[in-house]
Amino acid sequence: MQHRGRSRRWLALGAFGATAALALPTFAVAQQSGISLGRTPSPPQAVQAGSGSQQLDWNVTFGSTPDRVVANVYQPNSSSAFQTTTTIISGQPSPQAGSFSFSPPANAILGRYTGEVQYFSLSGLEASARVTFDVADQLGTLVVTKYEDDNGNGVRDPFEPAIPGWRFLLTNPQNNASEVITGTDGSTTIADVPAGTWGVQEFLDPEWVAISPPGGAGTVNVPPNGTGTFLAGNARPAPISGTVFFDNNRNGVLDPGEPPVPNVTLTLGGTTGLGAAVPAATTTSAVDGTYLFDRNLPGTYSVTMTVPPRAEATSPTELTDIVVRSNVGSPNNNFGINRPSSNAPGGRTAGGPTPDVRIGKGGPATSRRGAIFGYTIVVRNRSEFTARNVEVTDLVPRQLALVRIPRGATIRNGVVTWSVGDLRAGQSRRLTMAVRVISGTASTRIVNTATVTADGLPPRRDRATTTLVGPQPVARTGGVTG
Repeated sequence: MQHRGRSRRWLALGAFGATAALALPTFAVAQQSGISLGRTPSPPQAVQAGSGSQQLDWNVTFGSTPDRVVANVYQPNSSSAFQTTTTIISGQPSPQAGSFSFSPPANAILGRYTGEVQYFSLSGLEASARVTFDVADQLGTLVVTKYEDDNGNGVRDPFEPAIPGWRFLLTNPQNNASEVITGTDGSTTIADVPAGTWGVQEFLDPEWVAISPPGGAGTVNVPPNGTGTFLAGNARPAPISGTVFFDNNRNGVLDPGEPPVPNVTLTLGGTTGLGAAVPAATTTSAVDGTYLFDRNLPGTYSVTMTVPPRAEATSPTELTDIVVRSNVGSPNNNFGINRPSSNAPGGRTAGGPTPDVRIGKGGPATSRRGAIFGYTIVVRNRSEFTARNVEVTDLVPRQLALVRIPRGATIRNGVVTWSVGDLRAGQSRRLTMAVRVISGTASTRIVNTATVTADGLPPRRDRATTTLVGPQPVARTGGVTG
């Protein structure tokens, strides 16, 4: 702790004492009965004992005959640190304003102080206001950052976007609380806070899950004259879905008119982005044949179908490498069944050749909010035989809106579907989709995934990533309360 060898006044009326450079001054944080009272610095910032000053500014409005304004500062133990009186000359118009500064000595009690201003007319006390501020022996800088953990691995990767306007509860080393809100870059930097161990707790949103730290709470050490950083990553769970259907033509693909199969058991497995095993979960297909595993954290999943009695699968019974990212799920993980065939040993149909259909998806590397751009999807049959019943699906990301339904496609529940049909050996098809970036999106990165299926072909996917550039939407930034 540094002590400057000169005399100090605990109270200076009408003039400001020496103050440190402050990153987040705050004014008018309390108001009662005609008095507004502000202070600089304000929590979570603090004034350093022995070398800093706390400034308080008051403004009094009145309709009565004024007499005086009394200013008080109370220590954490409620004892008075000082009291002073300012006389308001009768006849001066309302409002009246003034200020004072409090310079805690090197041996001051550390913790949260209370500043109070009282207005007295000739009839007595009419109004009062209070604010709090902190006194510490050493100061440092605290940085709190919030981001969307797209792959759920607990580490902020370069492509993962910031989250602005997110509230955090801070508890300083003296166990006093305050709040901060992240700015447009997903962070808030607060200079001149008490050095020591801070507690940080984010205000959780039910649509998000705290990945790191677990529960969104932890501690961070702020060293004297140094910087402590708290990093919080959240993800939005997303669904995995599909349909169990009666495969009339045994091609393994859900074709128009093929009926649903209800009451079939599906089992979910896989690992989260943190490498933890996904707890086993089961569901059954509904009356319309659809199934849903909701609220899955980012990770790599599998879905396994239990083939019903007196039936056989016409598609793979296990779909693997199903990728879920934050708020981006995986639809169209479909399973086909039919009655057992009698033309193969054990009543099952002998397998045919496996098609080799590849998919490639392209889009712009960057785009601006509100802009329109196009995606291009190319599917190519690299087999030496015809690939049957080729189908391409694309789940439109939440940050985008379709400009129009693409030619030759249908759309349902945000999923664009092209029924390509058969592709001869070496044949390819080029599909396009025009989209507009939603102007108000706070995201900085858009990931769009396309999927291709064909008879006997498990789903294959490719994705395009677009970074949003230019001004972000206006959000509450850098606010501090408490």
